Amino acid sequence: MKIPIFKLEFDDEFIASFKDKAEEILISNRPLAENKYVAEFEDKFASLIGAKYAVAVTNGTVAIELALKVLDVKNKVVLIPSNTFFATSVAVTNAHGKIGLVDAEDENFALSPDDLEKKIRQFQADGETIGAVVIVHVGGIISKHIRRIKNICDTYNIPLVEDAAHAQCSEYDGLKAGTIGIIGCFSFFPTKVMTSGEGGMITVNDEEIADKIKSLKNFGRDNNDPNICVNPDGNNYKVTELTGLLGSMECDRVHKRIEKRNDLVKIYKKRLKDSTYIPVLQNGGLCSYYKMILKTQIDRDWLKDYCKEHGISLTGEVYRIPIHKQPLYIDEFKSITLPVTDEISANHICPPLYPELSPEEINYICDILIRAEKEYEK
Repeated sequence: MKIPIFKLEFDDEFIASFKDKAEEILISNRPLAENKYVAEFEDKFASLIGAKYAVAVTNGTVAIELALKVLDVKNKVVLIPSNTFFATSVAVTNAHGKIGLVDAEDENFALSPDDLEKKIRQFQADGETIGAVVIVHVGGIISKHIRRIKNICDTYNIPLVEDAAHAQCSEYDGLKAGTIGIIGCFSFFPTKVMTSGEGGMITVNDEEIADKIKSLKNFGRDNNDPNICVNPDGNNYKVTELTGLLGSMECDRVHKRIEKRNDLVKIYKKRLKDSTYIPVLQNGGLCSYYKMILKTQIDRDWLKDYCKEHGISLTGEVYRIPIHKQPLYIDEFKSITLPVTDEISANHICPPLYPELSPEEINYICDILIRAEKEYEK
């Protein structure tokens, strides 16, 4: 059996509808950028996650950058987990903030509340101003410590921003991803839980913040007078109507696709329960499960090769190289100690998990993983 790293399929009805609506766009004489379907996408997505406002942007990295610019983190520390994709750190730099790294916790791979509070106190004792905390919902999982993390930010009066690139529709303990912090940031890259080809979304409940984001993504223009530039940090982060159309249509099928992901996760969990692989799962609620994360002590490179020999391509980790070990940052953070991040980054895999997979394929993957475990023990 051959199982690729990823597949993305659309049924005939979806394709026919997209074609019809795309043709309507092209003959409508409406602008090809930011019109009917972009607004429809924003409205649908806001409704999906329970936010008052949603603003479409070109990608998830830009979403975080604009969120931090609105919060005015220039020359301030932005605390982020080292266990994240470097898009998070790039966004901090682009917003003219200073990166501060926080260790992870072992159960959900998310930002550690203990280390977060410790780092807040350390930076404040050093005379630094903390402009924001960014929490990353790794693999779509909302940390079981999310209320404590939120309370810490509230106690120290620090804005909480969500990097929810993986977490469309995730919710836990009555909290929905994208509405937990002051601003939520999503990605619609092709491999994500839902896609618009490329694209991102910013979600907020504050109208003033939403208006500032709309200005920043449109060159820093005055929202009421497009001939006036009012913000020097603006840029062109608008999206096209075709992007909006695909995103809008994806909103209509995302819940079914998340349901399929959850069904496949249940098979992984059941099949691997007597193995040494430890699934990283959300502690209740609804999770988008962008990734199937398995903790393992088997040598990862050996395991990847073994799976590849049997037709299985393991997906990218979350994350293999944390921020403090990235070449760009390694000198800056060479003295930092993040033991949990180092442990989890080195000792996990992510086997394929996408709705196009069949239960038979998941069972085959589990067969190979169990066989690999026995071969490795020899």
